[in-house]
Amino acid sequence: MYDRNELQFLGSFTTILRMLKNNPSFNRYCTQHRIAKGHVLHLTGDDRKTCYLVESGYLQYTYKGDFANGYFYFVRPGKFIALPLFKDQVHATADVVARTEVIWWKIDFEFLRQILLLEDPKNYVILNYTLEIAYHFFMMSQKYLSTAQNKIYFCLIRISESSLQFKENQVELPLFITYDQLATISNVSKGYTANIVTELRNEGILDSSKKPWIITDVARLKSKLGVIDRYRL
Repeated sequence: MYDRNELQFLGSFTTILRMLKNNPSFNRYCTQHRIAKGHVLHLTGDDRKTCYLVESGYLQYTYKGDFANGYFYFVRPGKFIALPLFKDQVHATADVVARTEVIWWKIDFEFLRQILLLEDPKNYVILNYTLEIAYHFFMMSQKYLSTAQNKIYFCLIRISESSLQFKENQVELPLFITYDQLATISNVSKGYTANIVTELRNEGILDSSKKPWIITDVARLKSKLGVIDRYRL
């Protein structure tokens, strides 16, 4: 069994970038890019040559297709946008939208594969990514089976997990979170979303009076859904 903190460190952004930079061909196969807010990266099964590692900023990864209505998660700093587990594995069809300005590393897939084979023989990076995706699917399935009210709670919790801790038990949500955006990602009407946000504000759980919004009592928000931190990866 692994210690959670140790496993996360061994698969962290700092560790991955250090492994890549140790190779003299780093500058040839890895380039840093600044991406404007609103930029859309379309992932299809035809793109198996490039991986993207996020250094800063937030992106929304939304699955496309008839089965995928409302299935999304946020890619936070330090994470891969997509990382094939097999050499010939294809990406799921998805749109990845930059919700803030983003800095990412564009990495040649074959170069990354060779580096991980050499520098990470125990597959800590792949294991971390696999656990993260499993958690995303767990949370997406919970959202799919939820009531409209709970969908809003779930989305706020998902966003809070990718946000900056403001104080103990409080997090500052990204600036892109608004009534309209929360309604869209929750797949709930704007009017109903506004009502739920008002209720949370009256209960002292959410401060939405100005940007950025602040969840002022994360524990109480999670308790509304019975979410427990052992599922957090």
